[in-house]
Amino acid sequence: MTSDKAMISVVTPVYGCTDCLEALVDAVRHALSETGLNWELILVDDRGPDDPWPTICELSALDSRVRGVRLSRNHGQHLAIWAGLQASKGDWVAVIDCDLQDDPAIIPALLEQAKEDPELQAVVVERGKWKDSWFRRAASRFFYWFIDTLVGVRLNNNVGNFGIYSRRLVNILLQFREQEVFLPVMVALTSQKRGFYVLDRSDRAAGESSYNLLRLMRLAVAIIIRFSDRPLKLSVIVGLLFSTASAGFSVLILIAWSVNAFTVPGWTSIILSVWFLSGLILAVLGVHGFYLGRVFAEVQQRPRILIDCETISGEVVEFTPEPVQANRKW
Repeated sequence: MTSDKAMISVVTPVYGCTDCLEALVDAVRHALSETGLNWELILVDDRGPDDPWPTICELSALDSRVRGVRLSRNHGQHLAIWAGLQASKGDWVAVIDCDLQDDPAIIPALLEQAKEDPELQAVVVERGKWKDSWFRRAASRFFYWFIDTLVGVRLNNNVGNFGIYSRRLVNILLQFREQEVFLPVMVALTSQKRGFYVLDRSDRAAGESSYNLLRLMRLAVAIIIRFSDRPLKLSVIVGLLFSTASAGFSVLILIAWSVNAFTVPGWTSIILSVWFLSGLILAVLGVHGFYLGRVFAEVQQRPRILIDCETISGEVVEFTPEPVQANRKW
């Protein structure tokens, strides 16, 4: 599927790890320069608090194969990856983290595994032993279980973004028009054949993970609302169950009333029932509100990614978007 002179694009979102960018560039250069392959490294500045753009510009000026893309604001990891995919030119695109937990040295091995099977469109790294804390591992497992249950897309808990993807698969991914993106789910939705490469994660060279439990939960909710309607179906099932239970309870109350089992009217049970069912109704309405909010965000058709500038041959160039033809007639 690829020739020995295939071009490799390495895409990495940059956030909170400016101190290790030079080491990252050296690691990618060392990993790919000896293979005889053409390569480029795309560093996507996701507007981190440590302002990595000056460092990215310096690295790009020293090596024209290093390209920088600066987003206009913080978009989040996956949209930053999407910006890198859009800018990539390679026959294969590798996605890695900027903190060197993903070892660039195995990119050639991923490519070789992909070459062994012409039907493979991606080789994704399956993380072996984690070196993160117990809480971080537990939060990640819960995150993937939550997605598996409510989205219906089976994701391996040890699989993240790290991997190599064919140009065909990347072009398919770029056809997705959703405002919310999540690479592992969208790769699974393409139904393209994937392979896996087992590798223990390395220590983080700089920075800390920005995904705490709250952010993981927010991301999981956004993914579920975007990629699945199961919560809506679940709300219908819960409503039917409560309706059935209330009908059965009504029969029991009627029987008890007919045999004079009630001696004192029970206001407490009535109030508690009203409060509980009112809370349930509001919760179900809230789920529907999430979906309405997502529909509202989608129909606005705002640009998904706003790019400020990029580096070309070491020079910083202001990004100029292509003109869009208006569909409406005035």
